[in-house]
Amino acid sequence: MKNYIKKPVTILSALILAGCSMSYKIIRDEPVKNIPDKSYETIIRLNTPDSEPLEPEAGYVYVEPGGKVKTDFAREEVVQHIDMLNKYKLFNKNNMGKFIIKDSKGKVRGYYEILPEYRTIIWENGDDILLQIIIPYNMMNSIGNGRDNSGKSGGHHGGR
Repeated sequence: MKNYIKKPVTILSALILAGCSMSYKIIRDEPVKNIPDKSYETIIRLNTPDSEPLEPEAGYVYVEPGGKVKTDFAREEVVQHIDMLNKYKLFNKNNMGKFIIKDSKGKVRGYYEILPEYRTIIWENGDDILLQIIIPYNMMNSIGNGRDNSGKSGGHHGGR
């Protein structure tokens, strides 16, 4: 009886995965030395899960005019320009990995820079590009609940 249920579920799962993979194409990211200093249609700031004052942004996405690049990041904010960063944030920005976003035809759609602990996958679906950002495992349990300090060195301060 279990095989009668197991086989159809396995086949259905395989068909769903095949259908999803055919509608999206994974694009290889290419590192660049610098992000061009020019005007962009949109600049997206990717805030870290905790958004603490001394916590750096996870990264930035620079969308070319007509680039149609979106992200799946939960805490993103569209900004006009990033010239107003303080020294701490500027230091972190300078240490981010920098990449170009090209579609499968080689057209430049934008650029992104991201902290080294984050991973990305670039998906192309027709004329749209999705930049999927994978949050580091050590941050996943702290989203929305403040930072989980279990397992870290140091103690609580303030007379507790």
